[in-house]
Amino acid sequence: MKNIWILLFLNLFAIGAMAQTEKGKLFFSAGTSLGIGQSDGLMGLAFNRSTLELADGSELEDRTSSFFISSKGGYFITDRFATGLELALSTSSGSTETGGVELKSTSSFFGVGPFARYYFSSKKIIPFAEINTLFGTRNQETSGSGLETDTKFGVSNAGGGLGLAFLLGERSSFDLMASYNATSLKENDLDLTTPQSAFGLKFGFTIFF
Repeated sequence: MKNIWILLFLNLFAIGAMAQTEKGKLFFSAGTSLGIGQSDGLMGLAFNRSTLELADGSELEDRTSSFFISSKGGYFITDRFATGLELALSTSSGSTETGGVELKSTSSFFGVGPFARYYFSSKKIIPFAEINTLFGTRNQETSGSGLETDTKFGVSNAGGGLGLAFLLGERSSFDLMASYNATSLKENDLDLTTPQSAFGLKFGFTIFF
């Protein structure tokens, strides 16, 4: 009798998970990312402070902080496979000081683009794969020591990853995803393109409708 109740309990979770990812359903998610690599605070949380001793004995002190948030709206076009639109926003600030001279910088980024996600199973913990692209703009201001600059960049990004969705009930999940992103920043006033890449850990919440 005990085994029957256990089987019924597990089946209820499986049915709930399948209902969440079946054709015609919608979902909304929001989250952020911790990046490792040349992300420059563009698409991840970062709080860094470092001091480097130069050859002449002086010190170079660098401080950086950044905030990133992403939201997605998706539609299941088939069971377990969804496509939709992603919006991303980030802000960052930093300063570099050496020899009594300090340069400060602030930047902001806004991007939008399509994504696709596939859920591999219908269990309480659901593995999934995702690919995405983002297109947007970045504004960067630098000041200090008589210097004032305002630079604008065009941003294109492509990425993807593998993750796990931990169901929190019939309508929500907590998501973790190991990701990789390749980003290209093109300075609008110059014919100069800077590539960046980063591995990261994305985490957030999803609500199913």
